Amino acid sequence: MLWQPQGGRAVFGGQVVGQALAAASYSVPSDHNAHSLHCYFLRPGNYKIPILYLVDRTRDGQTYVGRNIKAMQEGQAIFTMQASFKREEKDPFSHQFKMPDVPPPEQCVDLDKLLIKAIGPEKARLYRYGVRHRMPDDVMAIHRRLADKTDYYVTRPSSARRCIWIKAAGHLGDDHKMHQCCAAYMSDAMLLGTATLPYTGSHAEAQEKMFMTSIDHTVWFHSTFRADDWLLYEMESPVCGEGRGYNTGRMWTRDGRLAISVAQEGVVRTRRTDRSTLLTQTADPLTSKSKL
Repeated sequence: MLWQPQGGRAVFGGQVVGQALAAASYSVPSDHNAHSLHCYFLRPGNYKIPILYLVDRTRDGQTYVGRNIKAMQEGQAIFTMQASFKREEKDPFSHQFKMPDVPPPEQCVDLDKLLIKAIGPEKARLYRYGVRHRMPDDVMAIHRRLADKTDYYVTRPSSARRCIWIKAAGHLGDDHKMHQCCAAYMSDAMLLGTATLPYTGSHAEAQEKMFMTSIDHTVWFHSTFRADDWLLYEMESPVCGEGRGYNTGRMWTRDGRLAISVAQEGVVRTRRTDRSTLLTQTADPLTSKSKL
């Protein structure tokens, strides 16, 4: 089953990324795992039509393996991915950034509860119905908890940064390729909307006042992890302008390892009826101070 998000015009990009990686993973040796994915979204995908994934073997080396994946609908390419896989390698030279200091997921609030708090139980029920009408719970299959002080559903401009605990809703087994596919799926969740926070401050308001769609998406896998255990998704938008938003993300394991890095550029454009209002209600993208 394919999913088109509430307010979206195409299949959820993360679902296509995850499925394309799964298709490529079938063609590589069992001891090779993905280390980088470079993707382009070419056309909107129709959630009512099955997607055919074509995998081309571009390289078969001893350590590195390359695959080119093309997602097709009705004879047209809607998405391409260049994926690189490698054999596990040990080397004493290594370093990483420090994980952000945030509360553990057990002390953080579920986004569904924040939605009820922000707009009330009845509106929240209708909003979730609009999502689940096309996407039952077992299709989205993601748990999300807010890890920073930014209120995800409050319509107040804020900094272009946020941290969310995220994990798969079910048990994924022990095949690391499955965990990579699931993480690739989750990596597209909420990332592009980070660019709108200085202007809307709210996921729901961003969907109403902004037009957003992904252009490209890149994922780097640095180490092993479990996607069915909590990962801290740290997201920020360093720059947005000329109708495009650039966003970066990092996924951290609970014990502080940097497991995944993400970068994405997408169309982020105000709808014409809301342009004058948004220009007078912005916040500094690097702080939470309003410019009202």
